[in-house]
Amino acid sequence: MAAFNDTLRAEIEEKKEDSVSERTTRNGKILNAKDEPEFGMNITPTTLFFKYPIGGIGYSFFTVTNTTSEKQAFKVKSSDNTWFRSKPSVGFIKSGEKVHVRVTFNSPDAGKERPERGSDNKNHVAIFHVAAGDAKTYKEAFAKKAADGVHHFFARHLAEPGAQVDKEADEKAPNGA
Repeated sequence: MAAFNDTLRAEIEEKKEDSVSERTTRNGKILNAKDEPEFGMNITPTTLFFKYPIGGIGYSFFTVTNTTSEKQAFKVKSSDNTWFRSKPSVGFIKSGEKVHVRVTFNSPDAGKERPERGSDNKNHVAIFHVAAGDAKTYKEAFAKKAADGVHHFFARHLAEPGAQVDKEADEKAPNGA
């Protein structure tokens, strides 16, 4: 299962002196690290809200609009893929276009109501983008240079005792994300 743990966790562990918890402001926004540029496209919403029955799966959605004049490559990473999955997780966005992303939260410990207090800061989702130029794959685009922008999503968990799992959540996703 370790193969599914994403590289964001490794990057965070490498930068222990610059932990995500220390970069969280009072309003819940996770600030970028010193070497991470601000996200250059429009994101709506800027915080992910996961509403789910205890022990169930929660979904949250966000939309990225390319407000730049160039095609952009993007990738969505998480601190741990056993907790968070995104669809699509990589791709391209042409200038002026939008992409809708669904993030799924699946608690690996169904006995807990939500992640431990304060873990919203550590277990999170981030989106990176870079000008794609003539790149054919997102890996090719990101291999040329570091990300042009990064946004860290603060995840809010709204676990509800006795709530029923919404079996239509996939159908409600914008553009079948």
